[in-house]
Amino acid sequence: MLSAGLIMTVTGSLNSLGLTITAGPTFAPSAAAPLAGVLELATDVASRVSVSVNDGTNRWQRSFYDYSTTHSVPLLGFKANRANAITVTVQDRSRNAVTARQPMIFTTAPLPSDFPKSVLLASQPDKMEPGYTLFRLQNYDDGAAYLTIVDNIGEVVWYSALRSTLDVRQLPNGNLFLPLTVAFAEVNMLGQTVNRWGVPNGINIDFHDGVPTSRNSILYLSDNYQLVSNFPSNATHPNAPLLTTFVLCNHVIEMSSTNNALLNDWSLIDMLQPTRINYLTFSLGDIDTEHANAVIEDPSDDSLIVSMRHQDAVIKFSRSGQLKWILGPHENWYAQFRPYLLTPVGTPFEWSYGQHAPILTPQGTLLLFDDGNFRASPFAPGVPDADNYSRAVEYSINEQTMEVTQVWDYGRTNADRLYTDRAGNADWLPQQGNVLITFANTLYENGAYPSPIAPGATMLRIKEVTHDADPQVVFDLAFFDYGNTATNFLGYYAYRSHRIPDLYSILPQPVADLAVQFRQGAALLTFSANEARAYTVQASPNLAQWEDIGTAEDTGNGNFEFADLESAGGPLLYYRVVTQ
Repeated sequence: MLSAGLIMTVTGSLNSLGLTITAGPTFAPSAAAPLAGVLELATDVASRVSVSVNDGTNRWQRSFYDYSTTHSVPLLGFKANRANAITVTVQDRSRNAVTARQPMIFTTAPLPSDFPKSVLLASQPDKMEPGYTLFRLQNYDDGAAYLTIVDNIGEVVWYSALRSTLDVRQLPNGNLFLPLTVAFAEVNMLGQTVNRWGVPNGINIDFHDGVPTSRNSILYLSDNYQLVSNFPSNATHPNAPLLTTFVLCNHVIEMSSTNNALLNDWSLIDMLQPTRINYLTFSLGDIDTEHANAVIEDPSDDSLIVSMRHQDAVIKFSRSGQLKWILGPHENWYAQFRPYLLTPVGTPFEWSYGQHAPILTPQGTLLLFDDGNFRASPFAPGVPDADNYSRAVEYSINEQTMEVTQVWDYGRTNADRLYTDRAGNADWLPQQGNVLITFANTLYENGAYPSPIAPGATMLRIKEVTHDADPQVVFDLAFFDYGNTATNFLGYYAYRSHRIPDLYSILPQPVADLAVQFRQGAALLTFSANEARAYTVQASPNLAQWEDIGTAEDTGNGNFEFADLESAGGPLLYYRVVTQ
């Protein structure tokens, strides 16, 4: 993504200006996000702010690039139970810098007593995807849930007890997107709600998924009931009586994020076989025939992909509601649906069962979390939980031949065999090409309970593995209280996890202080910008024709320089900076 910088002609040096901190700095912690707060200060001329934090164990820095005389800056990334010395420096557009006389002290409290305990089992930061890991963490013992972000060594750097359902994801502006029950909320990193979208026509939100799209809309799942005849009465006896009964089913809803209007309503049960069951259909009280848990767009042909856990199937359909394919076991489908069933080719190959969270990778493959429930369709024998496994699996689908190939998986053959009976996801990590996997509700580890004392306790495991034929674990974080001796300990859970690039906005920002000076006859460009990005310098003789002339050098503390050595003795040029 490109972000045009300030255009400036070569005119010579900027004049130095006086710079004074006229008010503050002060720091106010956030009540809703205890490891965050707001820094405030004022200066006599426009300036930008940098902070340096020493928590007694680690030092970190953060620079900000908006120029103003009044600053109200969220600070993020503190850790619990630390005394943080915050040193504030301001810098004007001429790079004059002033540091506040005394650091401020922000002492963070310990994590709440019911915050799930964690153990870092593996971490190789140099092989990991940069950034942080975001998820909603739940303590089954008392129901307490925390929106949580951890760093690459598994330490909590942000949390909030804000009410939410299962999922949380980061928006490009750095805020969090939360599906609730009758609305979607956008919450900033101070825990403040900054936007809210009520559902159209009272169409409820199924708690599993809600997705903001690039077309100014939100996709989500909704529950409904439909009367179905000739419905099987159980999943273990093929000759059991057939019923006329109401079944729980799902719709995919698209609503406008501009005015909350209903844009589309797709009924999944009307696209598919209403009487098909799997071993989970009768497991939740209601006769739940679909249990859709994820919806995504396929931009290649403007279609939708939906995961249907109680069908052991992922389906794709057009916006007109036309079914395109079914990825899943072939058992128990009516003949009219067989043309849509993808044919497996190649070895190894295994279907997914009770799956969650399909995503499209940059390679065009489909990556998902295969919970693996029963690993069989009615009425074949199922695999016992203690002998089962969950995995991340990647499929390549050829829509012309209606064939599917298993490209890669992790969890089926690795030494650490985990089985989670519900939830989970697998995310492609673009910089390293690794895969982040959430074993969300782990019941068994290598065929044994996570706790030898509390057989009902479940464990959350978040792993990052390489995308190789023999995947290597580069991050492994377990949320489990290994020292808990209560026989009724229930353990911990998270629906999904996501690697986020930063705690702050990842949107590119225009360069605000591009300056050009002459040194030994050549133009020297200086500016301030986010160190996490690269900056291309362009030159033009007429503001119409632009040419890339190089990449600016990061000289530290958010300062960049570029020397246009070829400009010496040449005509005056215009310069601009584009953000990569």
